[in-house]
Amino acid sequence: MTPELPRIWIITDPSHPDGPVAPIRRALEGCPLGVVGVQLRAKQASDRQLVQWGRELRTVTHACRGALTVNRRIDVAQIVGADGVHLPEFGLPIADVREAWPTFGMLGVSRHDAAGLEAGEQDSASYAFLSPVFNVPGKAQPIGIHGFGTAIADVGIPTYALGGIGAQDCRALVAAGAFGVAIRRAIYEAPQPGEALLQFVHELDKSLPNGE
Repeated sequence: MTPELPRIWIITDPSHPDGPVAPIRRALEGCPLGVVGVQLRAKQASDRQLVQWGRELRTVTHACRGALTVNRRIDVAQIVGADGVHLPEFGLPIADVREAWPTFGMLGVSRHDAAGLEAGEQDSASYAFLSPVFNVPGKAQPIGIHGFGTAIADVGIPTYALGGIGAQDCRALVAAGAFGVAIRRAIYEAPQPGEALLQFVHELDKSLPNGE
């Protein structure tokens, strides 16, 4: 059974001294169930390393009732029992993936503007990441919260804000139309990943209609 879409996606950082799994495991300790999903993304890793990390993350995400997707690598996603794959903007067509691998319940896409989001919606993507919202070294010019809201104004696909997101940005992003947030540095660079993640959870809770 495929989990529901989480409010928060954590994208792995394989360059962390402790590897990509340990910080996520620490972050999810004490986190409410079903709130967080994990995307395994490690472009330079070997196939065997990806499978090992994927299996470890599958155990971790099952324990917190969270989703697991694998960036681009459909074969690895199948082997580790992931809930789906995340496709780059110029990756495989979603329709082809759905036809060939109908068991995947989640097909996410990365997008950078309104046109890309509209194409993802037409292709029936499960969700989208829109980035970069804020400054990220080596990435394109940030679109900001206003630009994010403008880009998703006429799009129905659940869209997550990605790129330099801090917990303090959550309420403004949700007000602008974000379904949730996708983060990496906020967890992997935090001295206490669990506390850092709970800050995001609390801020997103405040953004709900009955939040305080």
